[in-house]
Amino acid sequence: MRALQVEQFDDPSALRVSDVPEREPGGSEIKLAMKGVGIGYFDGLLVKGEYQIKPPLPFVPGSAIAGVVESVGDKVTHLKPGDHVAAFAMLGGLAEKVTLPGNSCFKLPESLPLEHAANFFIAYATGLYGLRECGRLKAGETVLVLGASGTTGSTAIEVAKAMGAKVIACASTEEKRQRCIDAGADAVVDYTDPDWRKAVKAEAPMGVNVVYDPVGGDLSEPALRLLAPGGRHLVVGFVTGIARIPLNLPLLKQCEIIGVNWGGAVMSNPAVVPPVIEQLVSWAEAGALKTAPDHVYTLEQAGEAFAALFERRSSGKIVITP
Repeated sequence: MRALQVEQFDDPSALRVSDVPEREPGGSEIKLAMKGVGIGYFDGLLVKGEYQIKPPLPFVPGSAIAGVVESVGDKVTHLKPGDHVAAFAMLGGLAEKVTLPGNSCFKLPESLPLEHAANFFIAYATGLYGLRECGRLKAGETVLVLGASGTTGSTAIEVAKAMGAKVIACASTEEKRQRCIDAGADAVVDYTDPDWRKAVKAEAPMGVNVVYDPVGGDLSEPALRLLAPGGRHLVVGFVTGIARIPLNLPLLKQCEIIGVNWGGAVMSNPAVVPPVIEQLVSWAEAGALKTAPDHVYTLEQAGEAFAALFERRSSGKIVITP
């Protein structure tokens, strides 16, 4: 079968399609015919060898996936051939087919396009788990989303709006800020403007309640300073580097800094998955989420997709269709 196999840690834009063998499912496993893979910085960092976990070489990347069940092991009772599922694979998604544990898969209604569901298990799930379980976001509160035009940020905007929050989105260009408005943001801010914090304060004079931060670097500290008392700063990632925040600030601001590690939560406690995915499916069916991908690439175009991601040329959700 066709797959993107990483032979050595390298720039993901250099990925090329290889021929790798299929694997039949064991007792508790299923085999999926892949229909969509949502990609993000996590996948790219794995390919580069810059993530905290380095998979043994060679490996096929791709973790947020959606597909159709092709076959099941003899111990699988909750899924059958033909079922549509979203799944978290950790590795293996960027291939025509993938075999993985059946308990990693969540059955979807056939009314939900599988390309749309490819971002459920990473981007959307991180947004809902982060904002609801970690950030305790309530309707009527205000969320500041950093790096808001990318996959992680735009899905967080949608989730926050579905939860009834006001959203202030930060993005660097007019085109990206328009993407944030299209996702549902109530206000947009150009964080490259030296006075960007004044623009946020004009929208939230008493401070924001939650900061959703997949960016890190030099933006984290000024964003944390915008929190209202009792505010929550959610550390989702660190695309521009690991922030250095003086620890007197949480004390002075009476706020919290909370790490959002959806993947770690899933692996340590799989029971967190159903309430998150069920809510996302419900919102998607009701039209509360705009789940259609903004950019769709073929497997042969995966290198181009990763290049657009890391060069910050793309906005919105990216899906590769093996």
